[in-house]
Amino acid sequence: MTADGEPKSLSEITKGLGLNMSDVAAFSGLDESTIFRLWDNTEWLDRVTGRSLQSLMSSVPGIAEYSMAHAIRKRRDVLVGDLHREGLTVDLAALEGSDVTQQHLLNALEAALHIVRGEATQKTSSFIARFWGREQDRALEALYSTQPGSGLLNDPQVLFDSSIDLAPRLNRKTYSFHSILALNILTHQVSKVTGALEADLGFEVPGRQTAFMMRGVVMGSLISSNDIELAERYRKELDATPVYAALEEWAFPTYTRDGRISSDFTLPSSLSLRNTATEVLREIAVYNDAYLYYLVSTYIPLALKRDPAFGGKITELIQAIELRGADCRDRRIRQTCNVLVRRLKGIA
Repeated sequence: MTADGEPKSLSEITKGLGLNMSDVAAFSGLDESTIFRLWDNTEWLDRVTGRSLQSLMSSVPGIAEYSMAHAIRKRRDVLVGDLHREGLTVDLAALEGSDVTQQHLLNALEAALHIVRGEATQKTSSFIARFWGREQDRALEALYSTQPGSGLLNDPQVLFDSSIDLAPRLNRKTYSFHSILALNILTHQVSKVTGALEADLGFEVPGRQTAFMMRGVVMGSLISSNDIELAERYRKELDATPVYAALEEWAFPTYTRDGRISSDFTLPSSLSLRNTATEVLREIAVYNDAYLYYLVSTYIPLALKRDPAFGGKITELIQAIELRGADCRDRRIRQTCNVLVRRLKGIA
């Protein structure tokens, strides 16, 4: 078996094990006639039944690994070809070298195909909405990345343009949960790379769509621009607009799977933010000062109202904020960090 899933016959896979056709039949419990039909056929995976494949996978070393690798390779090749015809070239080295699971990355490539084809359908909204989550988001980050060697596409400009064109067309209904999530996800990824703000993207959408899209755009812009004033404007907007604060509180716990993704954007009254705490600690360490200011001035105080124990990581949170805050040049950020640390020490 080759590690990359290159088509191989059953006889080639088992040759290195010293197994012949009768051995495979005996170990798997399948008729020798069944093994005979598959033995020298490089397309045997397309011909074997599910039950027979399970028997082979559980009894012959290498079959399970080959089956998965081949399935991934086959889907990858189809997606690479389809994207190439749409003007996007996949960086295979980046795809194979990524530490994100290949299945998530292939799902991201399929999302790119929907986007560049301009498919403003319910199916597209539903598919993109499934990327609300940390691991799925990492795959989209790789898809939209412009960094050579880590971005899945050699030149993602066509994807950027197509995303901006498609996003507002996904909101034809007055209210659609999947379209709200999809719009947030698309605008977040574009703004994270380009720094474009909501007004620059030119979207006009009502109600919760506006609130959640604004959050996606602001988070992306903070990461790309390190704009502290943007973080402050967002904080004031949340203070003045209850629906914005409710969506902000909902976002992290559902993104990290502390809470169930709910179409009414509500959370249970009792909720431990264990996964959220881990993610926030990671973000404190890796993101810029403006994003840190957003966390300490806006999200963490809001999260503490839901879970005063912050997933059991108050001590780690204090240490992380003290460490980052000490390095910040902006006095406002340092002061905000100090105020929050004093509050947290009162809880600990």
